[in-house]
Amino acid sequence: MNRYFQSIVSLESIIKPTNVGAGFVGAFIGPFIMEAFGNGKFWAFILFLAIIGADWITGIAAAKKDDTYSSEYGISGALRTLLMLWIPVIGWLLDKVTLTVFGINQPGYAFFAITIMLAYHTWESMTANAYRAGWEKWIPKSVTAFVSSEIKAKIDRAMKQKGEEK
Repeated sequence: MNRYFQSIVSLESIIKPTNVGAGFVGAFIGPFIMEAFGNGKFWAFILFLAIIGADWITGIAAAKKDDTYSSEYGISGALRTLLMLWIPVIGWLLDKVTLTVFGINQPGYAFFAITIMLAYHTWESMTANAYRAGWEKWIPKSVTAFVSSEIKAKIDRAMKQKGEEK
């Protein structure tokens, strides 16, 4: 049971400089998107959902290819995904608290920072899963090089799961 809890709340793979950077970019450009297109939070969340769906598809394909597909890992993945879907709601609530408690009307900094950060992290995971699934010929080499550490981490985790530690 402790293993499930650790995989759900592990932030070491999310809190990386590139993810935090993506969060800052989201916080910076999000308000401009809202100003230009109205309330962009809906579409930002839909984008996040689409990336999560693609990550699940590529993750299942990769796990089946390297024979690491297991219901145990899938269950913890489902719980992790539910948590990831809930975190942008917390960002939205932080924006509301900023307005109602502190009287500061800011256009969604917390929501956009959190949502874009998680979308970026999930995009990295999706790309690494696609590579592991054998679909690397459709991924530009520059993108593969950019997410090489995530690819390596996923391959190492799959080998560990199969009991083939390096």
